[in-house]
Amino acid sequence: MPPNATQLQKDLEAATTLRLLSLNVDALRYLNDPDNCLEEFLPWIAWAMSVDIWNNEWEAITKRKVVRESLLVHRQKGTLGALRRTLESFLFAKIRITEWFEYNGEPYTFRVYAVYREAGMSLTDAELIYAAILQAKNLRSHLEFFMPQIETENKAPRYGVAFGHLEKTTIYPREENV
Repeated sequence: MPPNATQLQKDLEAATTLRLLSLNVDALRYLNDPDNCLEEFLPWIAWAMSVDIWNNEWEAITKRKVVRESLLVHRQKGTLGALRRTLESFLFAKIRITEWFEYNGEPYTFRVYAVYREAGMSLTDAELIYAAILQAKNLRSHLEFFMPQIETENKAPRYGVAFGHLEKTTIYPREENV
């Protein structure tokens, strides 16, 4: 620093020098690789790759998959493939997308049924997935129904959340018999 540097400039130099010295140089090598980079860099990579939906509470495997699939989703946006790839990045075990002509629905509507692998899906996750579907679908199509299911150990799906077109649904916990 020059002799006439302000105290703020000297403090900034000290802070950045310590940070750079403590940063692992090997970590920088994988900065653009979502599979091998440090987990703390994933939000920055997601931002750089224009990931539409992000939640810092997701597990690392989900974050990495969302970032990895982002480029292909953006290339295919508006197609059934982009919609399927978006849902696969959220670690659904089974995904079924049916379009209006397959179930005699209103023109340009579609339904999504998905089985989730883990029991840890929250309402916030379901809302983020719903928002991701709206980002990946084509503009003329309307999501009529979204039903994520959670697969339990006995392989019988347990329903947790359902979204309908222009509906607001309140889900209450099941009451046990007293």
